[in-house]
Amino acid sequence: MGAETFTTYAEGADVDTAFRAAIEQAQYDYGHAGYTGTIAEKASYIVIDDAPRSEGDAEALAEKLINDDDERIADKWGPAGAIPVRGGSSESGGRSAPVRATAERLDKPAEIEARRDNGVEDSTTVTSAPEVTGWLFFGWASC
Repeated sequence: MGAETFTTYAEGADVDTAFRAAIEQAQYDYGHAGYTGTIAEKASYIVIDDAPRSEGDAEALAEKLINDDDERIADKWGPAGAIPVRGGSSESGGRSAPVRATAERLDKPAEIEARRDNGVEDSTTVTSAPEVTGWLFFGWASC
């Protein structure tokens, strides 16, 4: 039995509902037999960061954590990582279509401190920042 990395986007502000919807969609797409190498193999998740990011920034962080073998998501039997996404999914160039959750959106204005993770200290306080519109789930799964 091996392991494979996965990333899956699910819409919805509520992480629990988005997680369940992502699993259900993966089971529909890949079956219920197990060892799919998808989020369907996960029983839990761990929120990596509370600050909503663009989908591209969330994917870059997920890739970095996978490549760095981050202990929070390194176990194929352990939890999936979860990163909040703002602005929805951007389906582009060669990526597989994201999983769509049926979760209701939780529209609450918020104040957040946004910081780019590109080595430059760039802090900005944003009032009424875009809310969480979905979650990027990622990690290792048995296949």
